[in-house]
Amino acid sequence: MNVRRWATGAAVLVILAMLAVLIVHFANPSQPVAADDYKGHPASSTPTTQAPTAPAGTDDAAGSTGADGSAGQGVAGAGTDRSTASGASSMASQDAVGEDPAAPGDRPTWNPAADAPEGADQEPKVPNGLGTEPYRLPDSAERQPALTEVPDAAAAEHELVAGFPEHAVPVPNDVDIQSSSVATQGQRVFVGVNALSSANPEAVLDYYVRHCESLAWPTDRPTLDDGTPQVQCGFGPDVLTVTASLSSTGRVDLSVSGSFEVR
Repeated sequence: MNVRRWATGAAVLVILAMLAVLIVHFANPSQPVAADDYKGHPASSTPTTQAPTAPAGTDDAAGSTGADGSAGQGVAGAGTDRSTASGASSMASQDAVGEDPAAPGDRPTWNPAADAPEGADQEPKVPNGLGTEPYRLPDSAERQPALTEVPDAAAAEHELVAGFPEHAVPVPNDVDIQSSSVATQGQRVFVGVNALSSANPEAVLDYYVRHCESLAWPTDRPTLDDGTPQVQCGFGPDVLTVTASLSSTGRVDLSVSGSFEVR
């Protein structure tokens, strides 16, 4: 019973203490600081500009030593002279700004072409003549059409057909020809040949790369999804595709096809 009484008494005391704190808080609420009460930081001193003094021995100095009021006249005269000088300097500045800093005759120029329009000599140009090699693009090789006439359509086994256009689709000498064909469709000519070779696949493809380079044709060497190497080259409507894959006998199965337009 005594323990319960003590606990009840302690709880009552805690409640009374909390009530007292609340009463004091509401009785004396904190007041915010008014904006007008803030004085701020002390302002830094503003530098003062001293008026220029005339050196000793000048007219201004002599005027300042007069006893009959001539000192004021000397100072006024000096002020007039300074204002006149400043006005003259400002006018000179305006004149300098008004001038064109990049007059046509001041820009670097080169001799224009003979057929240049009037006034073109005032614009910068790439010079001509000696020493201009770094400015020139390399000359590109002249490309000729692979075929200039339509051959007869034909097909053959184990040999090249008569009139086969070897200058457009060459065939290595050390291969066994399996089939060859030439087909036409208007001015379009389709040429194909299949052969077997004992050479390395890369060596066979190099043979056709050199042929494409001799015609100044862009050349690409992709690899098919099954790992078979290939050569693709051509320009415009003329296209040549060469595939060299290993056969089950260990020899290279060479397949060459070309599509050309007679021009």
